[in-house]
Amino acid sequence: MTMMTMSNERGSALIITLMLLLILTAIGIYAISISTTEMSIALQSKTGTALLNSADSGANYGIDQVPNVFTTAYTTTLPDGSSYSGTSRATGTMTIKPGFGANYRFADFEVNSTGTPPPQFVGQRTVQAVVNYGPVPVGTMY
Repeated sequence: MTMMTMSNERGSALIITLMLLLILTAIGIYAISISTTEMSIALQSKTGTALLNSADSGANYGIDQVPNVFTTAYTTTLPDGSSYSGTSRATGTMTIKPGFGANYRFADFEVNSTGTPPPQFVGQRTVQAVVNYGPVPVGTMY
Protein backbone atom coordinates (compact mmCIF):
# COMPACT_ATOMS: atom_id res chain seq x y z
CA MET A 1 0.00 0.00 0.00
CA THR A 2 1.16 3.37 -0.86
CA MET A 3 0.52 6.40 1.31
CA MET A 4 -0.60 9.58 -0.29
CA THR A 5 0.42 12.85 1.27
CA MET A 6 -1.56 15.93 0.61
CA SER A 7 0.84 18.78 0.58
CA ASN A 8 -1.75 21.50 0.04
CA GLU A 9 -3.31 20.98 3.54
CA ARG A 10 -0.10 21.47 5.39
CA GLY A 11 -0.46 24.20 8.12
CA SER A 12 -4.25 24.44 7.90
CA ALA A 13 -4.60 23.62 11.62
CA LEU A 14 -2.46 26.64 12.45
CA ILE A 15 -4.59 28.95 10.29
CA ILE A 16 -7.84 27.62 11.78
CA THR A 17 -6.48 28.03 15.32
CA LEU A 18 -5.37 31.61 14.64
CA MET A 19 -8.78 32.48 13.17
CA LEU A 20 -10.49 30.98 16.22
CA LEU A 21 -8.25 32.98 18.56
CA LEU A 22 -9.00 36.14 16.59
CA ILE A 23 -12.75 35.55 16.92
CA LEU A 24 -12.47 34.86 20.67
CA THR A 25 -10.37 38.01 21.15
CA ALA A 26 -13.00 40.11 19.34
CA ILE A 27 -15.73 38.65 21.56
CA GLY A 28 -13.66 39.43 24.66
CA ILE A 29 -13.05 43.04 23.59
CA TYR A 30 -16.78 43.47 22.90
CA ALA A 31 -17.67 42.08 26.35
CA ILE A 32 -15.25 44.49 28.06
CA SER A 33 -16.68 47.39 26.07
CA ILE A 34 -20.24 46.52 27.07
CA SER A 35 -19.20 46.13 30.71
CA THR A 36 -17.48 49.53 30.74
CA THR A 37 -20.52 51.19 29.16
CA GLU A 38 -22.85 49.61 31.72
CA MET A 39 -20.66 50.84 34.57
CA SER A 40 -20.68 54.36 33.14
CA ILE A 41 -24.48 54.32 32.84
CA ALA A 42 -24.82 53.13 36.44
CA LEU A 43 -22.49 55.90 37.67
CA GLN A 44 -24.42 58.57 35.76
CA SER A 45 -27.68 57.24 37.17
CA LYS A 46 -26.29 57.36 40.71
CA THR A 47 -25.06 60.93 40.20
CA GLY A 48 -28.38 62.02 38.71
CA THR A 49 -30.29 60.52 41.62
CA ALA A 50 -28.02 62.26 44.14
CA LEU A 51 -28.53 65.57 42.31
CA LEU A 52 -32.30 65.25 42.20
CA ASN A 53 -32.54 64.18 45.83
CA SER A 54 -30.34 67.03 47.06
CA ALA A 55 -32.23 69.65 45.00
CA ASP A 56 -35.54 68.22 46.19
CA SER A 57 -34.32 68.33 49.81
CA GLY A 58 -33.47 72.01 49.41
CA ALA A 59 -36.88 72.75 47.91
CA ASN A 60 -38.63 70.91 50.73
CA TYR A 61 -36.57 72.82 53.29
CA GLY A 62 -37.55 76.10 51.66
CA ILE A 63 -41.23 75.09 51.54
CA ASP A 64 -41.12 74.16 55.23
CA GLN A 65 -39.87 77.65 56.06
CA VAL A 66 -42.80 79.44 54.37
CA PRO A 67 -44.09 82.04 55.34
CA ASN A 68 -40.72 83.04 56.83
CA VAL A 69 -38.82 84.66 53.98
CA PHE A 70 -35.05 84.31 53.85
CA THR A 71 -33.00 87.38 53.18
CA THR A 72 -29.93 85.30 52.42
CA ALA A 73 -29.46 81.99 50.69
CA TYR A 74 -29.33 78.75 52.67
CA THR A 75 -26.80 75.99 52.07
CA THR A 76 -26.55 72.52 53.60
CA THR A 77 -24.26 69.55 53.00
CA LEU A 78 -25.95 66.15 53.17
CA PRO A 79 -24.41 62.95 54.65
CA ASP A 80 -23.59 61.48 51.20
CA GLY A 81 -21.44 64.53 50.33
CA SER A 82 -24.00 66.19 48.05
CA SER A 83 -25.31 69.60 48.98
CA TYR A 84 -28.09 72.03 48.21
CA SER A 85 -28.43 75.77 48.22
CA GLY A 86 -31.57 77.77 47.78
CA THR A 87 -33.61 80.87 48.35
CA SER A 88 -37.21 81.58 49.29
CA ARG A 89 -38.95 84.84 48.56
CA ALA A 90 -42.44 86.28 48.64
CA THR A 91 -43.65 87.35 45.23
CA GLY A 92 -45.80 90.10 46.74
CA THR A 93 -48.93 88.66 45.16
CA MET A 94 -52.04 88.03 47.23
CA THR A 95 -54.64 85.98 45.36
CA ILE A 96 -58.26 85.05 46.03
CA LYS A 97 -59.21 81.38 45.84
CA PRO A 98 -62.70 79.99 45.26
CA GLY A 99 -64.44 78.81 48.41
CA PHE A 100 -63.01 81.52 50.66
CA GLY A 101 -64.49 84.91 51.48
CA ALA A 102 -63.26 88.16 49.98
CA ASN A 103 -61.41 88.92 53.24
CA TYR A 104 -59.07 85.95 52.80
CA ARG A 105 -56.09 85.86 50.48
CA PHE A 106 -53.34 83.42 49.63
CA ALA A 107 -49.73 84.61 49.61
CA ASP A 108 -47.45 83.34 46.84
CA PHE A 109 -43.83 82.38 47.49
CA GLU A 110 -41.06 81.21 45.15
CA VAL A 111 -38.62 78.57 46.34
CA ASN A 112 -35.49 77.89 44.26
CA SER A 113 -33.08 75.10 45.17
CA THR A 114 -29.95 73.89 43.41
CA GLY A 115 -28.45 70.49 44.18
CA THR A 116 -24.80 69.61 43.64
CA PRO A 117 -23.35 66.08 43.77
CA PRO A 118 -20.52 64.83 45.97
CA PRO A 119 -17.13 66.45 45.15
CA GLN A 120 -15.85 63.61 42.93
CA PHE A 121 -18.78 64.06 40.49
CA VAL A 122 -19.87 66.91 38.24
CA GLY A 123 -23.40 68.18 37.73
CA GLN A 124 -26.12 70.48 38.92
CA ARG A 125 -29.90 70.21 39.24
CA THR A 126 -32.36 73.02 39.98
CA VAL A 127 -35.85 72.69 41.42
CA GLN A 128 -38.26 75.63 41.45
CA ALA A 129 -41.53 75.65 43.38
CA VAL A 130 -44.35 78.14 43.76
CA VAL A 131 -46.04 77.89 47.15
CA ASN A 132 -49.48 79.28 47.99
CA TYR A 133 -49.74 80.06 51.69
CA GLY A 134 -53.06 80.75 53.27
CA PRO A 135 -55.78 81.57 53.78
CA VAL A 136 -54.54 84.78 55.38
CA PRO A 137 -57.19 87.18 56.74
CA VAL A 138 -56.89 90.67 55.27
CA GLY A 139 -59.00 93.79 55.43
CA THR A 140 -61.41 94.88 58.13
CA MET A 141 -63.25 91.54 58.37
CA TYR A 142 -66.71 93.31 58.41
